[in-house]
Amino acid sequence: MRKGLAIGSVLASFVLAGCSGNGGTTETPSSAPAESPAPPSSSRQAPAKSVQLADQCMSLPQDQHQALGVTMPPQPRESNGKPGCTYVSGQAGSDQGWNAFVTVTTTETMQGFTETTANVVPAEVAGYPAAQSGNEGRNCMVSVDVSDQGSVFVNAISRVQNVNACDVGKQIAGAVVQNLPNA
Repeated sequence: MRKGLAIGSVLASFVLAGCSGNGGTTETPSSAPAESPAPPSSSRQAPAKSVQLADQCMSLPQDQHQALGVTMPPQPRESNGKPGCTYVSGQAGSDQGWNAFVTVTTTETMQGFTETTANVVPAEVAGYPAAQSGNEGRNCMVSVDVSDQGSVFVNAISRVQNVNACDVGKQIAGAVVQNLPNA
């Protein structure tokens, strides 16, 4: 029994020595620092926008509500850790109109959205690159590349079969983008 353990130990040490060997090559230490990954590139040609808002519900001022079809007062709220504002078209509890959660966020860029969201389709909103992900026209998320520090994000839900949530989301996002000051 002792011979078996001794032989096993010797064999194990040979195997470990073979696996940890450097194969006869020597590595010279480098004084150059390791390169960090480049940040996601943006195809944005339009000027960067400021993504710092004190009041998320001011991203769409009152005078724009009627033109966009907003019929209820905006409601500040948080969604997935992002402060924002909900806009509603149609009467509460009805099967008409749409809801849209809007945020000008510093927690996610459009590039981050595309990396973490399924079924993303490129789009353009108010001259800015955008990405959208929707579900048969009834639900749609839109992210607009307005800054290297954040994005305009809209999550639109249509309560009507013939109203495309991505169209609503892009229309609202476009108005928000135009309201943001340049960075």
